[in-house]
Amino acid sequence: MYAHSLGGPVLACYVDTVARQSLIERIVEERVGHTTVGTLSVAVDRIAEELAREVLADEDFRQSLHALVRVRSRQLMDRLLRERAPTGRAGAKRRRRR
Repeated sequence: MYAHSLGGPVLACYVDTVARQSLIERIVEERVGHTTVGTLSVAVDRIAEELAREVLADEDFRQSLHALVRVRSRQLMDRLLRERAPTGRAGAKRRRRR
């Protein structure tokens, strides 16, 4: 409405074009950002996998990693067993006697 009163239909068309361009620019910026980040994430994953394979090829490292996983797994199991419900069934509801 405001654009029509100042410069008629030509100015109104220009205002609409600028508004759309701004929206298009925002869409392009957002999609380019998402696509670039996604592509870079895939590349980083591939590089990390390659490095992990190289590190896992070292037998000493594999043994150390295996020992660490064993210790942490045991700690987790111990914690889960301590937190278990007294009835032996975690989360089990007690029945009321009638």
